[in-house]
Amino acid sequence: MQTTTTVNEEKNGKLVKGILVGAIVGGAVAMLDSTTRNKVRSTAGNVKSSSQGFYTRVKENPSEVKDDWMDRIQSASTVLKEAMNDAQSLYEKVNDEVVDQVNQVKEDSTEVLSTAKEAGEDLKDIGSKVKDAGQEVSGDEGYEPTNVPGSETRTPGSTSANPNTTL
Repeated sequence: MQTTTTVNEEKNGKLVKGILVGAIVGGAVAMLDSTTRNKVRSTAGNVKSSSQGFYTRVKENPSEVKDDWMDRIQSASTVLKEAMNDAQSLYEKVNDEVVDQVNQVKEDSTEVLSTAKEAGEDLKDIGSKVKDAGQEVSGDEGYEPTNVPGSETRTPGSTSANPNTTL
């Protein structure tokens, strides 16, 4: 266990050294370009002057700077709280509306499915009653009319007569 830790520490140490060397070399190569040097010089000057100005303000009137920062933080906090409240309200509104609609669709689809099942069962019952009536009329339990005009059986949605019927 201790050897693994030592190996990991050596690898991490090499990685950190490699990153630092790469950063230094990359920075040095970037400084070969005059545009980059001018940009770095300008940015460094801006950072220096703004930090000196801030340091001077703090040195001259620390309570004013503190109050200014407290006001900024308070203002940002208020805006953030309002944004969070708006987001929470939007979430609740969307959640309530979507959940209600999903539940309504679920209920409707359950009702439609139930009605379709009931209709299917009713159709089976009607079919059985029609078959029984046909058998009673013919007087033969196993009789199936195949050559009697007008006895064509049609499949729902079909326009052709029963293929068993011959004319």
